[in-house]
Amino acid sequence: MKIILDIIQHELSLEDGQCLIYNQKWDIPADRRLYITAEYSGQRTIASVRREIATADGIAESQTLHSLAMVSVDLVSRGNAARTAKDLVMLALNSTYSQQMQERHGFKIARHSTQCSNVSEAEGTAMLDRYSISFNITYMTETRKPIGHYGIFGRETMTEE
Repeated sequence: MKIILDIIQHELSLEDGQCLIYNQKWDIPADRRLYITAEYSGQRTIASVRREIATADGIAESQTLHSLAMVSVDLVSRGNAARTAKDLVMLALNSTYSQQMQERHGFKIARHSTQCSNVSEAEGTAMLDRYSISFNITYMTETRKPIGHYGIFGRETMTEE
């Protein structure tokens, strides 16, 4: 989530404190600036693979998990900043800087999976502008660990009762 927020903060030239990870005990400030939160909504496994590979030290087990994660980015403001910025956030996710960050950190934002919903609500006597942008990310997780090797076997002993 931190990388997604970094992309948005960089592309929209937002200040520190305007982009936050969801559910961090944060109250919406009383000013009219734009605030953005990012939330991991779950994932679906695309593929899970286990292989044995030869290494200099013997044999290792390589496990890879390919996943499709659902992410939600919420834009909140007490004025119309959230409404104005919703398109800019979607553009930021497809920017050159975003592509560079995706390559550097090994994930991919799906281009045609973006959905924007107006989830504005009244808060006290004023309307709180809130938009939720949902999209998918694909990524891979890999682990490697050595596998025990039994190259020399001891003498077999059989006993009868």
